[in-house]
Amino acid sequence: MKKLNFTFSTKLTFDNYVHDHSIALRCIPPETETQHILSCELEISPLVSTERTTDAFGNCVTSGYLKKEHRFLDFEVSGCAEIDSAKLRRDFMPCYRYQSPLTKPGDGIKAFYESVKDECSGVTPAERAAFFAEKLYGEMSYVRDSTTIQTTAEEAFAQRKGVCQDYTHILLSLLRMDGVACRYIAGLSSCDGETHSWAEYWTEDGWRGIDPTNNCPTNDYYLVLAQGRDYSDCAIDRGVMLGAYTRQMQLIASNLSEEAF
Repeated sequence: MKKLNFTFSTKLTFDNYVHDHSIALRCIPPETETQHILSCELEISPLVSTERTTDAFGNCVTSGYLKKEHRFLDFEVSGCAEIDSAKLRRDFMPCYRYQSPLTKPGDGIKAFYESVKDECSGVTPAERAAFFAEKLYGEMSYVRDSTTIQTTAEEAFAQRKGVCQDYTHILLSLLRMDGVACRYIAGLSSCDGETHSWAEYWTEDGWRGIDPTNNCPTNDYYLVLAQGRDYSDCAIDRGVMLGAYTRQMQLIASNLSEEAF
């Protein structure tokens, strides 16, 4: 078990004024069997009234509405959590067995799966997940700005490069083809200065995590913010607004550090 201090901040800047801005944030870490939230605060600027609900995947959603004109939106969540990755969550949903829009395999992923699947001698979900994560790690290169949040697993695999989101989508695609139920996790880890993503696969005992970007199991240094079928279910911030802006800039920073007991 680890006690971790966490911070996550995002600054959105628009090149012109916007108004009637509806926001939905998935940045509050959930209380689960594996993580106990000791403290958590969310600050949003400009000041806005918010409401918290829980979506179908168990994610905490903070919603708000900014009617007045503004050219930026800042939010920061900070707190402390106890993480115990030895414990397992059992919140299974049947939808995790099936491909989703961002993980649906095309000819490239299908051909890759067929070419390597028989090399795996393991039969358990853990053995299968570790095998495909290692194969994927050998095929892909981590390249920033090579993909977008709309990039599918097939598109990222075709160019053999991407970021953590793409590694996770491809692994989910392979595991679902292999009959292993799995889900997308968005969160924070000690190895990254922004948000991170990884996969969880279902065993008879519950969910276990694996980080395909770093080709390793997850541990007590991973904090879950949101979960779902793919990135589209786990977007940390979403917004719809009116205005004459043509582009926006986004700056993200995060920190996850151990606190001594």
